[in-house]
Amino acid sequence: MPRAVLPVPGQTGRAVLAGLVAAVLVLVCGAPYWREHVLAAALICAGCAGFGAAGGLLVGSDDSRRRTGVLLLLGSVCGSLAWLASWNTGIWPMISFYGQGALYVLAGCAVLLYPSRRPTGRPERAWVVYGIVVLIVGQLAVQAVSRPEWNGLDPDVVWPNVASERWIFDTTILVVIGGQLVLVVWYLVLLVRRARLLSGLERPGVLPVLLATGVTGGAAAVLTVQNDAWTNLDALLSFYVLFDTIAIAIPLAVLSGALRERWREVEAPNRVVRMTSMTTSVATVRDALASALRDPTLELLFWAPAEQSYVDRAGRLVSRPIDRPTTTGRWWVEARTDERLPLALVALDEALRLRPAMVDAVLRAGSQALLTAQLQAVATAHLKQVLAAQARVEERETAERQRLENDLREGAQRQLVALSARLDRLAAGGGGLPEAVRTVAVSCRDEVRETIDDLRALARGLHPPVLRTDGLGAALDAVAERLGLTVDLAVHTGRQSSAVEATAYFALCEGLTNVAKYAPDARVRIEVVEADGWLHGTVADDGPGGARVVPGGGLAGIAERIRALHGWSVVESSVGAGTRLRVSLPCD
Repeated sequence: MPRAVLPVPGQTGRAVLAGLVAAVLVLVCGAPYWREHVLAAALICAGCAGFGAAGGLLVGSDDSRRRTGVLLLLGSVCGSLAWLASWNTGIWPMISFYGQGALYVLAGCAVLLYPSRRPTGRPERAWVVYGIVVLIVGQLAVQAVSRPEWNGLDPDVVWPNVASERWIFDTTILVVIGGQLVLVVWYLVLLVRRARLLSGLERPGVLPVLLATGVTGGAAAVLTVQNDAWTNLDALLSFYVLFDTIAIAIPLAVLSGALRERWREVEAPNRVVRMTSMTTSVATVRDALASALRDPTLELLFWAPAEQSYVDRAGRLVSRPIDRPTTTGRWWVEARTDERLPLALVALDEALRLRPAMVDAVLRAGSQALLTAQLQAVATAHLKQVLAAQARVEERETAERQRLENDLREGAQRQLVALSARLDRLAAGGGGLPEAVRTVAVSCRDEVRETIDDLRALARGLHPPVLRTDGLGAALDAVAERLGLTVDLAVHTGRQSSAVEATAYFALCEGLTNVAKYAPDARVRIEVVEADGWLHGTVADDGPGGARVVPGGGLAGIAERIRALHGWSVVESSVGAGTRLRVSLPCD
């Protein structure tokens, strides 16, 4: 993984050295001016040292901020060279003008890059090109149509003069000033646009830098319109003092943000360890990682070796992120065990790509907790698979009961009804049959009718039609009436899936059957309600109580069927206090 970005001993030394070199360089370049302006010398040396230190701090990183560091270092050098104008001899004034223009372009580009790898779009890249044209080519144009003394310099300095027309010189200055104002306004617009596009992770570190750069750019716009600096050397140097003093805010913002980022890198792994030291669960580990990385959108997928796939926090099997088009804009990081075995996939905010060292440290610190959470997630996935298989069995049983009901009603029951009709005719004396035969026919007819009643009761027990047509309330009322119980029935729910309704029906019927068997004179209340996506049913009586769930008994079978649909049941039955059966099923 990349090295840590911010102050480790080697990088601290590099930052201090770069700051000292920048301070010494500006002190040498502006020596003639500093002799009479000591306070200004201290301010400007501090400002250049800040640029150099910020650049030296970032240039040692292997992540995206390295380019910003290089640009800041180059900017500190160019800013120092701008003070060569104070020598007012030879080639130095001409170099100083280009140095100041290069400082503006380099510093502006450094902020646009921070902390990303490159300017984010065409407007930023176009600004860089336009800045070079205005600040470098524009300065060359001013020099080409002027004489040194028109710029407040000695006549003997080296100067690329081509034409010497005063009106052309004045017009060119106005054009260049106008171009610089456009450049500043354009840059301020880019800063605002950049600030609005910052993610929550980038905002704390980047926003102060953008604000400091915006203030500096605004000051540059105000100072630029004072064109005395174009024709008077003292005014130009005073302009440099004011601008460089204000520009100190940029390296200070970069340094303060760098220190905060370093603190985050150090603190983040410790936060994970603290949050997972007391208790470890899938939810705890996810929250610990999200808190340490300051990414509330963090997602976790755990590797399930048996399935050779990933499961989410709820234990559901999911496809690999590369196969899911909805993962665009997310950074998926693979966490592995010390043996390099797959452990988990962590979905992070795209901005964390700029902090790979911190992400690696956090995942390493939470590796043991991730391993525990993986075992829990895989166990949950296996349980869900078992429950899903039970649910499928229950659905097949419900469908089979419906099929048997239809077969009984359409097959055997219809044949028996037809037989009963023929026996009715025989019993009525049709065909002059003897009395003994009619007596046998009556007896057979009665037995057939009893069989028909038994078949109808059996069919209703398999899957009563009233449940299918009118719902739980009507079906339970019919059962209570058939059992001869006085029931206070309260059903407050809409229609559910056939599996849920059938399971709830048979569970509550089992409760009513137990009441009819052991407490036929008890008062009974049935209540069915739907709340928060669950169907809750209760059968309560005031009988003698003392009911127990016996393995292989009816109540035990009901509990198994309810668990197959991811529900639960409870039997409360104290001696002398009646019995209460409560069931809960998730609604589809």
